Amino acid sequence: MVQVDLITGFLGSGKTTFIKKYAKYLIDQGLHIAILENDFGAINVDMMVLEEELGDQCELEMVVGGGDLDCHRRRFKTKLISMGMRGFDRILVEPSGIYDVDEFFDVLHEEPLDKWYEIGNVIAVVNAGLEETLSDQAEFLLASEVADAGSIILSRSQEVPVTKQDATIEHLNRSLVKLGCRRQIKGDEVLRSPWNEWTEREFEQVLN
Repeated sequence: MVQVDLITGFLGSGKTTFIKKYAKYLIDQGLHIAILENDFGAINVDMMVLEEELGDQCELEMVVGGGDLDCHRRRFKTKLISMGMRGFDRILVEPSGIYDVDEFFDVLHEEPLDKWYEIGNVIAVVNAGLEETLSDQAEFLLASEVADAGSIILSRSQEVPVTKQDATIEHLNRSLVKLGCRRQIKGDEVLRSPWNEWTEREFEQVLN
């Protein structure tokens, strides 16, 4: 079965930079991968550039628009069906804009996808210098992204002191409480190492 990873994060969180490093790591392991840009808005130019940089072992697919949630979900499922026979070893799903994280889990458990794919890594990228005050909608999105994340990565950790990083983790926990989620994140559960210092050990921490 093909593993499908979900990588979430706010605009400006450093998500695309992380995906570039993560994808290169997978390619260096000899894997043929695809990045599925799952978006309600415009095409992500950064992701198109990323595909060119990573070469033949990485392909970019897109689900753009859709009008409403049900239509977007159908397009997401249809895209995964069309990708199912193309010999990918791993697929990275990168949602942008307003995205219902539950859609990812629900669609992958539907037929026939449940016979072709399995859920791999669910990774949330959070800016270590996260703003203290967010809108109610942003708080909900933040909590939904980290609630089911197997790995939480603080981006730009080298730019802020440890005290601010700890405050960001506390902010995540407050958002989870507002969402009604019982999960509480401990400091040692979060990866804080700057990506330019990552070795194989850090990637193994997030890989299934």
